[in-house]
Amino acid sequence: MDGKTNVLDVQLDDYTAKEAMKTVTEYMKTEAVNTIEIVTVDILMRVAEDVALKENLEQLDMVLAGDEAILEAAGVTERRRLQEAEGQVFLRMLMRFFHKNHSKIFLLADREEELLQIENYLKETCGGVQVVGSAVVPDDESADDMIMNRINGAETEADCVLAILSSPKQEAFIKRCKAVLNAKIWLGIGKGLDPVRKRAGWKERMADFIEKKILKREIEKEKKKKDI
Repeated sequence: MDGKTNVLDVQLDDYTAKEAMKTVTEYMKTEAVNTIEIVTVDILMRVAEDVALKENLEQLDMVLAGDEAILEAAGVTERRRLQEAEGQVFLRMLMRFFHKNHSKIFLLADREEELLQIENYLKETCGGVQVVGSAVVPDDESADDMIMNRINGAETEADCVLAILSSPKQEAFIKRCKAVLNAKIWLGIGKGLDPVRKRAGWKERMADFIEKKILKREIEKEKKKKDI
């Protein structure tokens, strides 16, 4: 469970879904906030041009591959691992855990409509989850204090802060605010894993396909550089 996988200079935790969930259950027993991000192809593609993003990812407690293309690029061939990434098994297991334990979740997104969509999605699929609040995160730091006050408020007591934010805003926000965040878990799933977005049409699927092709090409470039 302690292994790491390097993809485009990003260190990913080499966990199965079950191993990652075991770690989460341990996180839930601690007082300090633990930070998790499920990275997608688009995030990896940004790292080469964004040093700050790479540094912010390195400071997270758990970084998991959110797409089978990432594992394939890392040389993972185990069928179960690839199927877990493709089916978002860890995220599904985590949501079932929150549902079963009636966990309190605070939502963060880029826009109000996204907050409404994800809240409705959670009500439909994870009825046991309690959405105790939500906030739109602007592109700058102007609302940090207000958002932290809402999350940490006596009426909130969030078990998990679920962030569906664009990158690198998502990673920068948790770096700034982790020290004052009163929650058990920060879970960043970004845009690529947004379950509402996954219901989208052919344009989004085509964009995902193109991103995966580009990722494979970049991985091949890195391999050739190392072989020289």
